[in-house]
Amino acid sequence: MSKSLIKTADVIGSLITLTLVIVSTGCTAVLTPMTGTPVTRVPDELLGIRRSEYVPVPVVMLARPRPEEYIIDDGDILAVYIRGILPYSDPGSVPPAPPVNFNNGGGTLPPSIGFPIPVQDKGIVNLPLLAPVSVKGLTVEQARDKIVDQYRSKEIIRTTDEAPIVSIMKEREHNILVLRAQANGGSDRTGITGRNDQASTGFSIDLPFYKSDVLNALTATGGLPGVNEKNEVTIFRTSKIPYDRRNEVIAQLMASGGRCQPCVTGCFGETNAGIGSSSCFAYTEGMVEDEIVTRIPLRMPPGQTPVIQPSDIELEDGDIVMVESRETEFFYTGGLLRGGQYLLPRDYDLDVLGALAIAGSGLTSQSGQSGGGGGGMGGLSGLGGPSPSLLYIIRKLPCGRTYNIMVDIQQAMNDSSQNILVQPGDTLILRYKPHEELTNFGIGTFFTFGIRELFRD
Repeated sequence: MSKSLIKTADVIGSLITLTLVIVSTGCTAVLTPMTGTPVTRVPDELLGIRRSEYVPVPVVMLARPRPEEYIIDDGDILAVYIRGILPYSDPGSVPPAPPVNFNNGGGTLPPSIGFPIPVQDKGIVNLPLLAPVSVKGLTVEQARDKIVDQYRSKEIIRTTDEAPIVSIMKEREHNILVLRAQANGGSDRTGITGRNDQASTGFSIDLPFYKSDVLNALTATGGLPGVNEKNEVTIFRTSKIPYDRRNEVIAQLMASGGRCQPCVTGCFGETNAGIGSSSCFAYTEGMVEDEIVTRIPLRMPPGQTPVIQPSDIELEDGDIVMVESRETEFFYTGGLLRGGQYLLPRDYDLDVLGALAIAGSGLTSQSGQSGGGGGGMGGLSGLGGPSPSLLYIIRKLPCGRTYNIMVDIQQAMNDSSQNILVQPGDTLILRYKPHEELTNFGIGTFFTFGIRELFRD
């Protein structure tokens, strides 16, 4: 066989071998391309929000002001002393000294004088020699005057007699149930705190009525939400749910999730549901309130005044305060990046370059060495081959579909407008551009076959 035929056979064999290498190494940019919308053409509504621009809601708006005068209602306990009647004593004898009650429960009430008289349902108090008297909605002075008038109208006491003493012995309290997401934080190699173990912790607390508000409920159970909790407080007003409609109300809450409904007429690019549709893409951190559920944001965009009414932060007996976890605020990585799940920062922004750094991909180092996708003989890029510079962000839309955004990492490093923010639920896929993968393949081919042929010659 002639030398020319032998060389031809060698060339054909080398081409077959190269083809098999291309297929076996998985040149993804060439054989399995992805498509996406360039970041410069993505509508603003899909670029997300800047959390770092949000400002905290003043905590003073979460507390109810202490009333100037105490208003009596069900659950209060009055201290009442009526000379000769409460306690009863013979008119000819020296009346006993009234008892003095000190507040030993850590409250702020001054000492009171008299015997305990509970305020029952509908504000009724029962006093000796009188029919039930309603003191609901009255101040202490007004209640004392009403009791005096009742005794004088029945000529039980005279105008010259010593007036009864009425004061507050114990304020009414509201029992509030607080549910909070608790987590044992762990720090992985990225330095970002993650949640290794999570559970909801419940607190049953009793608050005086003038302290029965969101701020005191949070203070009594650990303070404002931590980094693993949402900057939002949800209040379920169980006292306002009629017992006969409980199942109906719960079914409505479960159907809506207490949030704005996702778009039902379409999604991005479909009829009647364009990017400007508020039902699909408008981001609102404002409070969503109805008869049963109240949501109070703790951070809001700058320039916006939170609309928080006193009734929104006031708590009644039996209400449930919930601080939810951020269990859905993750982004995911794949392709040439190491596959993983990473918790997004709560109060500051994370752009794509920062996400790549968190995921363990240097901006100039070879990511393919640690990635699950591999391919393109990327391990040889340290000999001069280019690093992957094409990032696809698979972003979830409110209607359940996804939208692919294509980011050129090299351009994003020089143009901040292309270094977009990562949003909860994003999946980041790092890939080579076709010419980068072919260049790496050419370098690999040279070191695999070219050097061998040089030594053979």
